[in-house]
Amino acid sequence: MNLNDRFTRGFLAGVLGGIVMSIFDFISFALGIVELLYLDWAAVLIYGYRANTILETVVAQAGQLFFSGIMGIIFAYLITVVGSANYLFKGCIYGLAIFFGSYAVTLLFKVTQLIPIRVDTVLSNIVTALIYGLVLAQSLHWLEKKAAGK
Repeated sequence: MNLNDRFTRGFLAGVLGGIVMSIFDFISFALGIVELLYLDWAAVLIYGYRANTILETVVAQAGQLFFSGIMGIIFAYLITVVGSANYLFKGCIYGLAIFFGSYAVTLLFKVTQLIPIRVDTVLSNIVTALIYGLVLAQSLHWLEKKAAGK
């Protein structure tokens, strides 16, 4: 795979961020903190309901990681416009913006399977959105340095 392509670097960084975010999401779910996993969000958007089978769960998780990759591509191009100084801070803000935007869309379109949710889920999602932003920004930074041959 050619890492000289910003699109590819952004997608890979986004998927990596999505994987790390999902791990923390699963831990929060196992501890009883969250009521909805990120893959549940993807499942509702894909199927119209939460995943009921292992295959539906796998496809929903893949959909969530694909979305994370697409968000990584957008970040990779956005960072060229706003500059890469303070890239970790920018990654955090970007992750929180995706979190807020996702919540706003589900409320605006009244996606009843995803609303309402408890405050502990919201707080956990804020933490995982920050984790996503940090991993995305750091991964992209590392991939950019690798592509530049440094």
